[in-house]
Formats: sequence, C-alpha cells, structure tokens
Amino acid sequence: MAILKEIELDSGVIVNYHRVVSVNNITNHASIIEVASYTTKDKREEEKTALENNEGMNVFIDTEYMSIPYDAEMNVNSAYEYLKTTEKYADSENDL
Repeated sequence: MAILKEIELDSGVIVNYHRVVSVNNITNHASIIEVASYTTKDKREEEKTALENNEGMNVFIDTEYMSIPYDAEMNVNSAYEYLKTTEKYADSENDL
C-alpha cells in the first residue's frame, strides 16, 4: 500500500509516491511513523527489484520521521489513515 500525492520538497524535487516504511510505538511516550517518498511508483518498483536481486539502483528516496502522540493501536494501516489527516498528505489517494 502507498498514497499518491504530488509534493514539492524544499530542494525542488517533486515526489509523488509515499509509503509507510515503519511504525515504532514507544510505550506511553510517542508513536514514530517513517515515510519514504519517491519521485514515481516506477522508482519504488525499481528499488524493490534491485533489493530482491542485490543490484544497484538509481532511485531518489526522501525519508521523513513523524513523531506523534502515543497511540498503542498505531500500525501501518492506521499510519496511512493518520497521514491523510495531516496538511502535507491531505487529499492524497490510496494506491493499493
């Protein structure tokens, strides 16, 4: 799963494909969501293939860590739903 939305980074790079890489719940303190953003879905597919085949790749990945109030129920699926409530990812579309 991923979400689709065009976002221009401060560097001027446009990213369109965003996936939750990990969710880390620090008990009673915070939930950390790691988001990787790619220029296109094809570049994410290139990354997957390269990793599976132990090959090099030419893929731009912007990684962001979001610390939010602790949510014991936070998981990858609920992280996507949370992201869509933020200004940055509002109006994004699901890519199943």
